[in-house]
Amino acid sequence: MKVLVIGKGILGSSIYHLLKERGHEVSVVESGFRKFPPTLIHSLLLVGKDVELSILSKEFYVKHNIPLKSFTSYTLGKVSNEVVNKWLSLGLNVEEKYVEWLRDKAIIGYGTDSLVQIRKLIDSVPKISGNVSVEVNDNKLRVTLDNNDVTSRYDIFILTAGAWNTLSINGLRLPLKSYYCWSWLTLNRNSLLDKVFIYDYELGYYSRPFMGIGLPLSIVGDGDVIECSPFDKKIGDKKAVEKAESRVGKLFPIYRGEGYCEGTPDMRPIYGEITERLYFAGGLDGYGAEIGPGIANLLVKYILEGEKDSDYYWRRFNGVTDFKIGKEPHEL
Repeated sequence: MKVLVIGKGILGSSIYHLLKERGHEVSVVESGFRKFPPTLIHSLLLVGKDVELSILSKEFYVKHNIPLKSFTSYTLGKVSNEVVNKWLSLGLNVEEKYVEWLRDKAIIGYGTDSLVQIRKLIDSVPKISGNVSVEVNDNKLRVTLDNNDVTSRYDIFILTAGAWNTLSINGLRLPLKSYYCWSWLTLNRNSLLDKVFIYDYELGYYSRPFMGIGLPLSIVGDGDVIECSPFDKKIGDKKAVEKAESRVGKLFPIYRGEGYCEGTPDMRPIYGEITERLYFAGGLDGYGAEIGPGIANLLVKYILEGEKDSDYYWRRFNGVTDFKIGKEPHEL
């Protein structure tokens, strides 16, 4: 089967590998608008079936030699017994106790949270540089690459362009919206912050290592978003830094990392078949490194075997296309 994947992000790169290892001929096209940081958070401390997706994603990274560096995590705030019991039932090493330097109780995770070198995954995939347009009219599909019709050159097309998904397809509205997101690189007086994750659901922020080598640097965010086109310039505030300071002391924001992501009505990922020969996956909602390869696996199973997971299939929204973007999960 000849496949054209539109978008070389976490999803597109994962789908490339999953289909190639099954013997299919896969090409990936990327416009080059998107930028990816060297590392992103991979956490197993999610809720519901997202935990299983995160486990699948970690297995994918290990199989394809994508480096992960593990750090201890601290989760503060109310986490239901049901969620904690699921973590324990899956063999995750967590315990709750008072943490002196945080001046509060926390659920401590050992081996549950990592920085994954996501750019290494993306760089492992060859690409065609270009711009794709997808048109669906009366269930008829037309795909152009740099204004050249390529509809007949491939057996199927898979749209995984992230925040650019809705701009790439004409004639159909999907339950997806793009948004601006940001976090802050901060200078601090506690080099421990470069060696731990903090998920603070009391104050509403997260903190992750910068490089993980004990530098006086960490990255903080709060999952806030600004709904907009990926071509609109926005500037994120410093509220996450202020929240984090209430917990860990003075921080000095020195650089704002920013980008554009894509959300769904319930801020959970989505995949499906749009029309014959056209599939898509998206709505990674800011935690794509954790569940992206898992969603890619679900889509590949659907394409090759017809197996559908209704919790993530796009028809769960029953035609909803007008909605307001929520807060990024990070991580619950």
